[in-house]
Amino acid sequence: MSSLNWLAEAIPAFRNLTKAIAKGETFPVVMLGGTEEFAVAEARSTLLEYLLKDASADFDYFDCEAAGIEIKDLNDQLVALPMFGARRVVVINDLDGTKKDEAKQNLIKRYSANPSPTTSLVLIQLLERKPNKYEMDRLQNAPNSYWFFELRESEIAKFVKSFVADNKKTIANNAVDYLIENSSSQLRDLKAKLEHLVLYAGDAPEITAEMAMRATGITAEVDMFGFDDAFLEGNASRVLKEARELMDKGMDELALLGRLRSSISKIWICGGLAARRAVEADFQKVLGGQAFKKNDFIGAARRIGEKGVQDLLLNLLQIELHAKSKGSEVRSLIFEWLWTACDGKKSGTRGTLVKQKEYVR
Repeated sequence: MSSLNWLAEAIPAFRNLTKAIAKGETFPVVMLGGTEEFAVAEARSTLLEYLLKDASADFDYFDCEAAGIEIKDLNDQLVALPMFGARRVVVINDLDGTKKDEAKQNLIKRYSANPSPTTSLVLIQLLERKPNKYEMDRLQNAPNSYWFFELRESEIAKFVKSFVADNKKTIANNAVDYLIENSSSQLRDLKAKLEHLVLYAGDAPEITAEMAMRATGITAEVDMFGFDDAFLEGNASRVLKEARELMDKGMDELALLGRLRSSISKIWICGGLAARRAVEADFQKVLGGQAFKKNDFIGAARRIGEKGVQDLLLNLLQIELHAKSKGSEVRSLIFEWLWTACDGKKSGTRGTLVKQKEYVR
């Protein structure tokens, strides 16, 4: 199912982008960004589908990370002529990756001021926090840019109703309210719930609040999958974000600590099993329904190391004791533990816990 209808209905920036596409804009230079990752990803896909409709993705399309491309290669890509289509498309992801490279920054600025008539340059910048008023005004006044941020409650309600309408159903207002109250601020989470809900409703023409309450139980474990995946792969920023969203949706701190104790114990055991080349059945006994993630648990064990796993488990038990005995909030201790477990640095300014404060508030 196309996302265009319900995203355009709910999000002004997406609506403006689709209008520009309908007018036949060529987008010599365009910026897509913001904190709403799902909306940015959908806008990117929509724009690229339009720009590449008469071109060859194999020859007239180039995609790179800003920090990972050499300046000469970037310049060559920007000045290259299209081979099969009318335009060539160059996508630069994570534009902030040029911050330490003044020459690369200047190249993009010079090119943007005088772009090639046969190239569309698409700049992508996801933000970790919502800008303040001054920053927001500057971003939204920038020409040829489309910014996507967390929706207001009224916009989320439009998103829900439009999504359901695209599936030939209606939804009760109290069901909409329930979904908004029990979902994170990110549309990806809400969309997952809606997809489950539409399937759960079956042939029923209207989705009721009772259906919503029952169907969200289906997604409870789905919410945990994202957290577990981020933790096992050692993605510090993502695991903080997932943990914050779980607790914002009502997960008890002790419940999260119990989940972490179970995960770190399994990592420890899987590391030992891998070291002695245990058979598959031994991993099955430890992991149960997570046996398909065996390699992820082994990878985490090798990344952290046996001594690191032991230290993390002891520290986690101390946090649990603190939570049970003091009866006080231990959210900050949990986030510090997660940051350390995922190889986050404790000092400095780049990529550190202090820069993740929007996740630990």
